[in-house]
Amino acid sequence: MKQIPKFALYLLIATMILSVMPTDAEAEIYEDTVRLHILANSDSDDDQALKLKVRDKLLSEYGEALRGCGSKSVAEETVRELLPNIESTAEVLIQEMGYSYTVRATLTEEWYETRDYEDFSLPCGTYSSLRVIIGEGEGQNWWCVMYPPLCMELATEDAPADDGIIDYTGEEIRLIKNKKYNIKFKILEELSRTFAKNG
Repeated sequence: MKQIPKFALYLLIATMILSVMPTDAEAEIYEDTVRLHILANSDSDDDQALKLKVRDKLLSEYGEALRGCGSKSVAEETVRELLPNIESTAEVLIQEMGYSYTVRATLTEEWYETRDYEDFSLPCGTYSSLRVIIGEGEGQNWWCVMYPPLCMELATEDAPADDGIIDYTGEEIRLIKNKKYNIKFKILEELSRTFAKNG
């Protein structure tokens, strides 16, 4: 069997990589999104149930404040101003549920794997993230999108499933709702892991 010349092999590999690299619209998804990341105290059933109670409370209390922000930068500034309130709101709820866990809320940059939701997918990558740690923060995570407020239907039956998605551009909406991009997102995720291990 005839061997493929090294140059042709490198060209083939480069072409494959370029074919799954983020487009401008995909890159803009990172620039237009604030994720929500909640870490439970532990993996016990009670702590996991408490995590979801905190999730619902935070979405109900603060999701509305982000609905009209209009841009990621405004949403980030709003979240920064709300961090003390977010911590206290979560701690009050936790105390009402009979626990004494503290809560730490920060706005940071975090790596997220490709995530499939019911009607859309988000590519892996580094996102601005509202990170809420309950107690020791050693339990399973829960994450979604705080801005645009795509997870509001989890906190209120009045919010339509796609409420908030209109804050993305038309091209961004097409990407995250087009299932064929799920494969591309997964390939990007695997490439990112490979480069991270070898970097």
